[in-house]
Amino acid sequence: MFHLRLLELESELLAKEASEKSFAELPPDCNSLLQFVEKEVGVQLGDKVPKGWRGWLAYKRENDQLIVCRGRGFLYGGLFGRIRAGLDVAYGLDTITEYERGFDVSPPQDLDHLLLNFGAGAKPQVFLWYGENLAPYKLVFMAAVADYPYEALSQAVVEACTWIMKRPKEVTLAEFLHQIESSQAEER
Repeated sequence: MFHLRLLELESELLAKEASEKSFAELPPDCNSLLQFVEKEVGVQLGDKVPKGWRGWLAYKRENDQLIVCRGRGFLYGGLFGRIRAGLDVAYGLDTITEYERGFDVSPPQDLDHLLLNFGAGAKPQVFLWYGENLAPYKLVFMAAVADYPYEALSQAVVEACTWIMKRPKEVTLAEFLHQIESSQAEER
């Protein structure tokens, strides 16, 4: 178990180093993966949605990053405006305005989210990270872009979104994983 945990930590460190190396211009294969996940999520920040909408949304950030998080509908444009998808926070309407004006919208600390980004190198890689509060990102998925990991990436996004929906709100992911490891060690 200890050896397995060390390998996991080492791979996460290597992923962080690789993801910090960015592309001057995103290669077409990486761009296709980014667009694929955007289409899989379906709703983008600022899209028109039905009244009372709650669900998942995605939006691009600088440096070719994609954020996937919970959203809800906000009345945008006054009394006779339309309902638009904003981040699921009290100031969600402001996130729509900032995004449409071209500002970089950071995911708020109190909203669990997924971050999809790419690492430049000899073999470009795609990374999916889970973020919560001020804790560092936790690596969820990593694959070589050349392997066309569309289905595996889609499954990783679904599993991570399921975790976000089902997780105990009083426990962070790190604490939850530690509890699982402790209970598995006790069973042995």
